[in-house]
Amino acid sequence: MKSKYLTILACVGLLSFCSCDDFFELKRPQETQWTTTATYEQGLSSAYVSLQWTDAGRGFPQYIDFLTSGTASLMDGNTPGLDGEKYFYRSFDEKLGRMTTIWRTHYNVITKCNLALDVDRDGNGNPFNLDMRSDDFIHNYTRQVAEYHFCRAFAYFSLIRIFAAPYNHSGENNQKVIPLKESAAYSKEDVYNEELGTVEEVYDLIICDLKYAKENLPDQFTLTSWNNVSGYECGRANKWVATSLLGKVYFLMGKYAEAKAEFDAVINYAESTGTYKLEAPKDPFNKEKAQDVPKESIWEFNSGFLDGKFENHNNYMYCGMVMGLRFRDSNGDELESLPGNNEGTVISSWNGFGIAYTSLKEMGWMKDPMNGDYTVTPEAEADLRYQQVYHLMLPYKEGIKKGDLEYITTESLAGHSMVKTPHVYIDKFFRGAKPYGKFSKFPFIRLADIYLLRAWLRWNSNDLQGAADDLNIVWNRANPQNPNIYTTSNVNHDAIYHEYLREMTGEGWTVDFMMGTQMTIPAGDSKLNSSVAPPYSSWYWSIPDDEVNLNDKYQ
Repeated sequence: MKSKYLTILACVGLLSFCSCDDFFELKRPQETQWTTTATYEQGLSSAYVSLQWTDAGRGFPQYIDFLTSGTASLMDGNTPGLDGEKYFYRSFDEKLGRMTTIWRTHYNVITKCNLALDVDRDGNGNPFNLDMRSDDFIHNYTRQVAEYHFCRAFAYFSLIRIFAAPYNHSGENNQKVIPLKESAAYSKEDVYNEELGTVEEVYDLIICDLKYAKENLPDQFTLTSWNNVSGYECGRANKWVATSLLGKVYFLMGKYAEAKAEFDAVINYAESTGTYKLEAPKDPFNKEKAQDVPKESIWEFNSGFLDGKFENHNNYMYCGMVMGLRFRDSNGDELESLPGNNEGTVISSWNGFGIAYTSLKEMGWMKDPMNGDYTVTPEAEADLRYQQVYHLMLPYKEGIKKGDLEYITTESLAGHSMVKTPHVYIDKFFRGAKPYGKFSKFPFIRLADIYLLRAWLRWNSNDLQGAADDLNIVWNRANPQNPNIYTTSNVNHDAIYHEYLREMTGEGWTVDFMMGTQMTIPAGDSKLNSSVAPPYSSWYWSIPDDEVNLNDKYQ
């Protein structure tokens, strides 16, 4: 005990000979963790994982879009998980835990990107002192900086669409909405000095970042040294991913000339090089290997594995089980009823939503379901999209088992015992080959979407022939026996919108199409919802309480 007292007295004596500031001063400040392009990659990989495969990703953007858009139908007697009813009934004032996760995750991505971009800025564009003529600088470092800009833009684009009123095409966008951070915070003062950005300012940064990305990203990756692994580029942004997203941002803002210029560039590149092209409607949805990239997919959410290896068991489209036909245990592209577990098609017992009857009527795929006529039309039966990426299930019938033929044609799961009418499901998830169906990839931006958006822009500028041409490209792929149905006399907003529903339902962009074209967002099948007209000023979710309570800028 005496020795302990002596030790304490010695420490006190030492402190008495120096000031507190001197004693606790950090003599060797912490060095950056990034010293090479290989280590610089760590933050970038983490950003992509956060955007795609945390609980802010994994299909939640697609899920929220589908449920709020008025194109989903809540199954009778079903209480869907993942706050499905809150989204379906557009309960924007609800404080949802998922929204807190989305907020934190995207600001975490923004911080990572800001840290990395600060390193680039402070290092005068070459912080690792690379030979600027080397492959490492040209094909790795330059690309990485551009990808950090892209990831920051995508994070802000996600946040501004969820937590702020939509961009007003014909009004002011000067309301302060969310924190706007262009550099990392390195001190308490930095945090206190962070300001809220206006809607306009946030969109300005998104556009600036995407312009930088498209100008500095390559058409396609050149793999060299540490990243020379087949499939490395899957799920990442190249020049055409950034260009496509920039066009989508402009489209949502109502900057139609700018949007068309970006879409023109993407389509011209696709058509002149053959890098991207339309194939069978199911092809973007049935690949499970990272290196097996569908020709139509411009940007994929990548759950695929590299070189046959798979370790991250949560990297899959989790929400697909609640908004789609198949469960995650499905294996194989074709619908197939086999008796064994994890064999063939496994119908999702979690599913709570089909396609709205009002939408099926507009798509021309059911005769009059709102009035009890659920007849599938000949037009639907002939359309390869209906055949390949949507699926009709008949009303519930007791006693059907997996392995029975009716298992893939008729509702048989106990959770759907109250379903008394036929429903059409989205069938775009979990279609990869055995044993990796769970990890099937999913397209986030694909070429058909770009053609349809440009079709609307052409129609809106009175280029009716151009609009018809773009529509026919998408239509003909799905209807080769009945081509070129669109002409200058029948192309209009409704025709393009209905084609968009046939092509893109469940892929996360329906609300953006509606807002970008300034159409009224439909109520759908629910009598509790109302249609929503522009400028959609109440269409946003509440900012999490933690942020509001801790950030005095909201007071």
